[in-house]
Amino acid sequence: METVTTSTATATFAALAREFCAWCEAASRDPDAPTRAAAWIARLHAAALALPEVGHDCFEELPEPPEAALRRARANLGAFDGWVYREVFDPDPTLDDRPVMGDVGDDLTDIWLDVRQGLIRFEQGRVREALWHWSTLHRMHWGRHAVGALFALHCRAARLAKP
Repeated sequence: METVTTSTATATFAALAREFCAWCEAASRDPDAPTRAAAWIARLHAAALALPEVGHDCFEELPEPPEAALRRARANLGAFDGWVYREVFDPDPTLDDRPVMGDVGDDLTDIWLDVRQGLIRFEQGRVREALWHWSTLHRMHWGRHAVGALFALHCRAARLAKP
């Protein structure tokens, strides 16, 4: 397997991933969670766009986060459960997709899990696998959750800010 060095983009993403996961897994809830969640999502999404593309030839089962971290993240991010919004799965204007419901709590939990699993690989020194996981799942899974949740959080904040 080819060696992958840690680029600045990779190191930046790994640091953000570590901080985001720590925020999600904190022992106490953040009183400004909606604003902080939007900021984390925006930063992670932007950093993921800068990750280098790597091939991956090892499709092992992904590591599960520690049970205590999983419990704390679900408890903290569960505060967003039920914050539903409408979206279309594919915004291509030539398609006739009907709106579906998204849920910010589900979005944040999926983002956390995808980022956390890559972080476990990264901290094991398996940089190529972490990069592949972060960038591929950003394109295919957690990136969609990120932009949906960010839009929903933005709209909610705008509604609440009206005089």
